[in-house]
Amino acid sequence: MPSRPRSAQPLKSAKKRAPARGRPFVRGVADTRAELIAAARDLFLENGPAQFSLREVARRVGVSAAAVYRHFDNKEALLLAACTQGFHVFSGYLVRALAARTPRERLLATTEQYRSFALENPLDYRFIFMTIADKARYEARESLPQDTTFQFLVDRVRECTEADVLAPNEPTVTAVLIWAHVHGLVSLRLSEHLRSVGTDEAFTSLYRASVERLLRGLA
Repeated sequence: MPSRPRSAQPLKSAKKRAPARGRPFVRGVADTRAELIAAARDLFLENGPAQFSLREVARRVGVSAAAVYRHFDNKEALLLAACTQGFHVFSGYLVRALAARTPRERLLATTEQYRSFALENPLDYRFIFMTIADKARYEARESLPQDTTFQFLVDRVRECTEADVLAPNEPTVTAVLIWAHVHGLVSLRLSEHLRSVGTDEAFTSLYRASVERLLRGLA
């Protein structure tokens, strides 16, 4: 006799899984530190050293005042970290100049990267170059954040002097002259005293022509 067909077994209903809930964002140590540094920079630019406080920095970031001390020993340490961060970004621009072929082209590229950093990172530029230096930030330190970036310019000047692109002179003195020139131009631009020049493109043309004239005078 033919076997009786087995009755179909009812399928077990699969348990429906509740949709996964997104985990709430938990700020990491690196996130908090970066936010504190940015807030410190902005607050210092807005209010100056007299009105700068860790309590206000903490309020802006959304942490307790005590939490700031998990990352920085004091106000000076936080401001130094903000300054160091600004120069770290600045260094990233300067090293691009090394791709140029000749000593003069590398020096010109250095001035170009200086301008680019200032216009693309105006808050960092103002903080590290256009605020009153707080002695407490730098005392008892063998090296300062700006030492490396200034030495970069001195090295470019030295190689130009050795290649007879610039007249013989103490490289540090010539580097200060160049720095003062480019800093003056971008500071005037950022403070809107050169607003009459027009667009950033127009300012760039003025800047390049002025740097070229300076280098010809130093040759």
